[in-house]
Amino acid sequence: MSDSSPTILPPSKRVEMEQIRAEHRRISAFPCLRELLNFLPTLVVIVNECQQIVAASQRFCVFLDGQEETLLGMRIGEALHCIHLGDANGECGTSRFCETCGALQAILNTQRRSGGDVQECTLTLRTGEGERALDLRITAFGLDPDARLTVLAFNDIGDEKRRAVLEEIFFHDVLNTATGVRNLLEALPAASDQYRQETAALALQLVQYLIEEIQAGRDLAAAERGDLVVHVASLDAREILKSVCELYANHPVSRGKTVMVTETSRPYVVTTDKVLLKRVLGNLVKNALEASTEGQQVGLRFQNQGAAVFRVHNELAIPEAIQLQIFRRSFSTKSPMGRGIGTYSAKLITERYLGGSLTFTSSEGTGTTFTVTLPTPNLL
Repeated sequence: MSDSSPTILPPSKRVEMEQIRAEHRRISAFPCLRELLNFLPTLVVIVNECQQIVAASQRFCVFLDGQEETLLGMRIGEALHCIHLGDANGECGTSRFCETCGALQAILNTQRRSGGDVQECTLTLRTGEGERALDLRITAFGLDPDARLTVLAFNDIGDEKRRAVLEEIFFHDVLNTATGVRNLLEALPAASDQYRQETAALALQLVQYLIEEIQAGRDLAAAERGDLVVHVASLDAREILKSVCELYANHPVSRGKTVMVTETSRPYVVTTDKVLLKRVLGNLVKNALEASTEGQQVGLRFQNQGAAVFRVHNELAIPEAIQLQIFRRSFSTKSPMGRGIGTYSAKLITERYLGGSLTFTSSEGTGTTFTVTLPTPNLL
């Protein structure tokens, strides 16, 4: 078995709490080990061969606002309230999403060989204030020669990962657009009057794209800080779709592709934040265009289903490995499958600030559809 393909444990493979507590007493009998756990400037736990917690540092307990006793016997995702527990029937380590979990890989790799392992992991936690994404570097090493106990240390590398994503995606897109504007303006002096008018119009459009990119980066940063301000107003759903379509109809990513809106037969008024909804739908449309090939079409539509439902569809399916990570903050699929920061940002804004939900379906033959659902009492 390769290290990159961890075995997902069956839900039944656990040890009884009596044995968990016995392991905990054995660890606590070594004061130096306990002091070391609490001295390390990071979150630390010790897990057994079934990935269950048998000891936790004070920092780990404080981080979860809980007591060590309540964590004993839990797996990492259960202690941290991973959002994918529902997909695993509450059993951490048993869902298809666990196959890409760095914490699980670090544990299993350490158990399979002597020494230790280091993995990166993006965990999305469910909290009382909504979902919270953590980018972590997991360092694991075996505490005993027979690999019954594994120490896990969690280092927050969120700032490092955010910088890397911004450099890879945001700065790349902004620089490309700014370079396009410069090239157009450099050609103006030698151009004819008609060409000057056309070039000036195109340069103005590129500047608008540039502004959108900068505003999107600013809004994402504010959303993660919890500082994004919501301005609610009554909006016509048709106008929202039309404006998003117009913005990306001639965008560089739509070259050779089309963006189409399915018209509704009558106006529908929804109550939400216009700027943020356009930002969400714009991110999804841009991702869909990046994922599409020449000659393909990206579709937008609105439906009144007792809630305001917006859909963005493209013709290609997303590979299974990418589907499992599509909403992760630090995950970027790069070209030609779109860029992960757009889907992460769209989900964050939709669910934390617009009070709705963002889901997707993807399969060969039907393509990929992202659905934004906004419950609203004023849908007309």
